Amino acid sequence: MQKTLKKYFKLSGITLHSGETSSMKVNPAPPNTGILFKRTDLKVPHNESIVKANIEYVEISELCTKISNEFGHSVSTIEHLMSAFYGLGIDNAIVEIDNSELPILDGSSLDYVMKIKSVGIKNLNSKRKIMKINRPIIFRDDDSYIKVTPAYNTLINYTIVYEHKLIKEQKFNFELDTEYNYTTIISNSRTFGFKDEVDLLKDKGLIAGGSLENAIVLDNEGIMNKSALRYDNEFVRHKVLDFIGDIYLLGHRVQGSFEIFKGGHRLTHELAKLIMSDKSNWKLVDENDDYDKFSFSTTNHKKVLSASI
Repeated sequence: MQKTLKKYFKLSGITLHSGETSSMKVNPAPPNTGILFKRTDLKVPHNESIVKANIEYVEISELCTKISNEFGHSVSTIEHLMSAFYGLGIDNAIVEIDNSELPILDGSSLDYVMKIKSVGIKNLNSKRKIMKINRPIIFRDDDSYIKVTPAYNTLINYTIVYEHKLIKEQKFNFELDTEYNYTTIISNSRTFGFKDEVDLLKDKGLIAGGSLENAIVLDNEGIMNKSALRYDNEFVRHKVLDFIGDIYLLGHRVQGSFEIFKGGHRLTHELAKLIMSDKSNWKLVDENDDYDKFSFSTTNHKKVLSASI
């Protein structure tokens, strides 16, 4: 069944990019609402303040995920909350926020997860539809690529490559099959950056709220944070966290096996757009329909949709 929260919760904190304080209230919502953001700081009619979390409303951004409605009102840095929603199975919620950006908190989705668990999750009297991928789809950008193939669940195989000695090449395989797995394996992995890049962005007036309290920062010697890494491969785990939030912009949980090499927000967004570009790429099915769950092996894998830039 579809799920929502049992009651609302509130959170506030510094935003990563503007450095302002952002306060939010996450509310339960009825079946088939999806995830909606409502800008409470805008003096506009109700319908103009609503931004739907959907891939068709994504704006181009390398530093975070940003969505805008047809009236030009936007909400950014939504990926960690969206990841928590997917990881805990939240289908419907209305997020009221008094800023154009969500708070960064500790740089992971853990605070969102803990808040959701503290208020509880409610089953709704409506079946959940999930998106079943029908055929392989690939998007490439130089040596980076992202590929999805039909599967029985949400499977993620992520590889990152950096020159830094603490990262080099990290690979991580993850099956998003339970709330427990998401909570214990993914949710507390923090965002990261490199000191020279951080300094450059700050000089440009960006990431004004970034600090060692909400991100892992690496210099030539190692990490600059006083606290140790939560995992040796926390870097790639956070990329998986971001990916889960971004792919949820398809509006449904996905039956698909994803392979990502040197990915990021934009690469995920482009794959999602490619998926939605042709209705033959996917099918909405009831989540517990065993026939559809296991029929992926009979689909036509010969026909591959691909794109590159």
